[in-house]
Amino acid sequence: MKKIAILIRVYNRIEDLKYNLQIIVNTWRRFDYHIIVVSNGYNDGYVIDDESAKLIDDLVVIENNAGHRKGNSQLLLEGIKHIPSDCEYTIILEADTWMYKDLLIRDYIDDMKSDKNIMWASADWYDKQYGMATDFAIIRTQYIQENPKLFDFELYPECYIANYLRDTNADYIYITENMPVHVPSYVFIYPYVNNRKEKRFYVFPKARMVTHHIEFLRKGMAQKKRYFNIVAKTNYFEDTKVYMKKWKRYKMKFWIGLSKLFIKKSWFCKKVYKNLD
Repeated sequence: MKKIAILIRVYNRIEDLKYNLQIIVNTWRRFDYHIIVVSNGYNDGYVIDDESAKLIDDLVVIENNAGHRKGNSQLLLEGIKHIPSDCEYTIILEADTWMYKDLLIRDYIDDMKSDKNIMWASADWYDKQYGMATDFAIIRTQYIQENPKLFDFELYPECYIANYLRDTNADYIYITENMPVHVPSYVFIYPYVNNRKEKRFYVFPKARMVTHHIEFLRKGMAQKKRYFNIVAKTNYFEDTKVYMKKWKRYKMKFWIGLSKLFIKKSWFCKKVYKNLD
């Protein structure tokens, strides 16, 4: 069985991490996974409990948090040092990004195996600029090892990754099941979208994925569990059982699909690489 590394980064999403680890261990069965968790929240009181720690193969604790602008990069740069050499692929994952089963992983790894030039797979992050999603991505481990500055970003990590792939002549593929990521900024209210500035969807039924911060959901963690049961097509979380899941999943797909009809800048302007200098 092929061995794959999962690199999860976490600051304060400790409860999200707990459920994420359980989902991975219980439902991701198609590969031999080596789970690495990198945390920079211990000094601020965000401690991973013993129950979660038992599900982690390699727990890395960073004492000095580099802060919001550099913290994400710090976690990834430290985590890649712990990827086993026999893992051909590495999945990078935010602690609050849950996915039921690993069918999608299998399908995209098959695509990457068929073309050795493909180094990265993730969602297209922006409409008008090239940007690769970093909350969930599948990467060829050799590419990470040969490019130690791949995650050395500060602002606009998605654009930085896109630029880096361009500059190293590395090919990529989009994980279309996780797209679109956003609705246009002029859309004030929309179902399944965080109404803050980012305008991000937090459910992706085709990928059986939910993501996002629970504080922006009306009923917090309970609501996130319900959404997960809907996209998973089963009551994985028995304490928040959902009925009529097929109908509710249809509504998710309908609203996500309808958002593709909104006028976007990419309809009139060519996509560009963001200047990060």
